Amino acid sequence: METLKKAWNWLLGKTTVDEKIKETITEVKKEISEVKAAVKEVKVAVKKAIKETSDVVDVIQKAAPKKKRYYANKKPATKVEPKAVVKK
Repeated sequence: METLKKAWNWLLGKTTVDEKIKETITEVKKEISEVKAAVKEVKVAVKKAIKETSDVVDVIQKAAPKKKRYYANKKPATKVEPKAVVKK
């Protein structure tokens, strides 16, 4: 009878481990599906942000053409010192 009781407890202990493993697997599968859904949402949001940003850049580039400044090509003015005046 003692060995039968030990065997029954051992078998009972194994089934709880199996049940815990099954519960863990189902929880992990649920979490994986939630993460996949979140990643899809993030992908969509990033694509929208990229599109909006590129639209803004295009509008800015078209709206304000760059003006040419004529002094950009000239050399900086050099300082001219006055000549000494010689009296006769």
